Amino acid sequence: MTWEIKHFNDLTPKALYDLIKLRLEVFIGEQGCSYEDLDDRDKQAYHVFLYDADKVVAYCRILDEGVAYEEHSIGRVCVHSNYRNQGLAREMMKYAMQFVKNQDCTHQIKISAQSYIIPFYESLGFESISESYLEEGIEHRKMKWK
Repeated sequence: MTWEIKHFNDLTPKALYDLIKLRLEVFIGEQGCSYEDLDDRDKQAYHVFLYDADKVVAYCRILDEGVAYEEHSIGRVCVHSNYRNQGLAREMMKYAMQFVKNQDCTHQIKISAQSYIIPFYESLGFESISESYLEEGIEHRKMKWK
């Protein structure tokens, strides 16, 4: 299994379908979110993903500065339920963070993290910069990495 990173314009229809399928399974199916997942930011994003055979098992997207925040942003972080607790999320985040470091001299990333996973993001060097807030009924905090 090898990590891939592609801009939206470089995704094949199959890859785009597979990415969206995983996001829907995790965020809508498992977490019960009812937000509009396809928010037009995908068109401006780099998509980081990992296939196992013909299935995407881990995914996140990277947004450039000014799209969601003044800083770069990493979001839609998800791992298929059958592939969790194997270090894929950490490996994927490090890969995405290195990509941002290579693109941006300020080396700043801002995220909106679900509160239950804040210790994971802190272990990667992110720091909380906001109080808790609800997004889709799930407690979140803004975090920043430099």
